[in-house]
Amino acid sequence: MTDSKPVTKLKMTRASEIVPRRQKWFWEPLRGQGVIPLGTATIVAGKGGEGKTTFMLDLAAKGSRGELPGDLYGQKIETIIIGPEDDWETAMVPRLKGAQANLDKIWQIGLETEYQGNSRERAIKFPLDVDYIEEAIHEYGAKMLIVDPAPSLMHGDMNKAQDVRSSYEPLIALAQKYEFALILINHFGKGGGSVSSKLSGSHAWRDLTRSYLAFAMDEESGERVFSQDKGNYTKNLNSYKFALDSVDVDLGNGEAASVAKVNFMGLTTQTVDEIINRDSFDDDGSARSEAAEWLLAFLDNDQKESARKVIMKAARGEGFSESTLKRAKKALNVQHSRTREAQPETIWHHPDSPPDSQLDHQTGHDGPVHDPSELTELTEPTAEYRGFINNNSPQSVQSAQLGQSAQSVQHGELFEPTAITARRKACPLHGHDDDHDCFTCDSIRTELAS
Repeated sequence: MTDSKPVTKLKMTRASEIVPRRQKWFWEPLRGQGVIPLGTATIVAGKGGEGKTTFMLDLAAKGSRGELPGDLYGQKIETIIIGPEDDWETAMVPRLKGAQANLDKIWQIGLETEYQGNSRERAIKFPLDVDYIEEAIHEYGAKMLIVDPAPSLMHGDMNKAQDVRSSYEPLIALAQKYEFALILINHFGKGGGSVSSKLSGSHAWRDLTRSYLAFAMDEESGERVFSQDKGNYTKNLNSYKFALDSVDVDLGNGEAASVAKVNFMGLTTQTVDEIINRDSFDDDGSARSEAAEWLLAFLDNDQKESARKVIMKAARGEGFSESTLKRAKKALNVQHSRTREAQPETIWHHPDSPPDSQLDHQTGHDGPVHDPSELTELTEPTAEYRGFINNNSPQSVQSAQLGQSAQSVQHGELFEPTAITARRKACPLHGHDDDHDCFTCDSIRTELAS
C-alpha cells in the first residue's frame, strides 16, 4: 500500500501563453453597464425587508425564461438556491410564480444522509460541502447560485476574515471554473456610516467579491434603491430603483396568495449611502436605545460584568457599531474598571453593580479610571509628539502641552502637563500611569526598557 501525500510544485506561466478574454456579464441592465459578473461572486446586502432576495429571485425568473439582459440572454438558465431563511412552500415558490419563473429551472438544494433504513436532511455548510455543489453545477449546468443568508451557511465566525475566506474562496473558485454568477446575501449592521463598512461581519465579505450591491428603501419617496458600491469590471458605479408591486398568485386547489413582484425602474440619482445616513441621523436615538437595551441584558449575568473586548465582539455580531455601543454605555452610566494583570483588561459593569472602587491599578491611587476604548483616536501620537519622544526638543514639549489642553476640554482634566512632566516623557493622556492599551505609553515603555 503506497503512502500518497500531496506534493506542491512551483508553476510558472508566461503572460504570452494566457489567452485574454472579455469579462462576461450575468446581468447587464443597460448596454455597457454590467452589474453582476459571471465567473465570480457578488455580495448583496441591506436591512431585512428591503427586497434583496425578491430581486434576486426576479433575476432568476427572467433567466429561466431566457429574458435576462446580459451575455446569457436567449438562454433558459438553471438556478440553484442554497438556504434560504424563507420557507419554500409559503414564500419562495409563490414569489417565483409571481415573477413568472419557469419552476423547472429553479432548484432547491440540500443534503440527505441515509443510515440503516433511516434518512435525515441537513443544511449545506461551507467549505465542507463544496464538492456537492460542484457535482450539482456540473450535472445541471446552473449559471446562478444564490446563498441566502451567506453568514449562516459558513463554518466559523462571520466576523473573522480568515473564517470567511476559508469558507467561501473554494466556492468562488468553482464560480470561476464553471463561469456562473455566485450571489452571497448578507445583512447590514445597525446605525449609519459608509455603505462600504455597513456589511455585517468581517471586511473579507467585501474584499472577496468583485461586485457589491447595497439595498435600501427611501421612506420619503417609497422607492427602493440599490447602489453598486463595488464593481471591479465596470466603468461606472450606478444606482437603480425598483418597486415591489403586489400580485395575486394561484396556488392551486382554489387557493391564492398575494406576493411581491419586482418592477425594475432603471437608473436613479438617489444612492443607498444617502438614504441610510439620513435614516441614521433621524433614528440615532432609536439605534442607541436598541443598543442600550441589548447591553443591559448582556451585562445582566451572574457576575454583573464583562470584558470590553467580549462585549464588542458580541455587539458586532448583533449589528451594533462600536460608536453606537459607546453612546449606549454613556446613556446607561455603565462604569468600567481595569484588572490587575500584567496585560490589564477593561471591564464594563452593570449599572446596578458598579465596581467597588475606581482604583488605578498602575499607581494605587483612587480616582477615575480612563477607559482607553473611548480615546482610541487620541492615543496615536502626533508628529510633534513623536519628535518630543525622540528628541525631547522644547518645540515638541510645547506642542504636546498644547495638544493636551485641547484634549482636556473635550474629555475632562485627565492630565495637567507641566515642563517637568514633559521632560520626564509622560504620556499626555495618562501622565506617568502606564496604560497598556495606549500607543504612546507603549512607545515610552519600550524606549525606557531599551
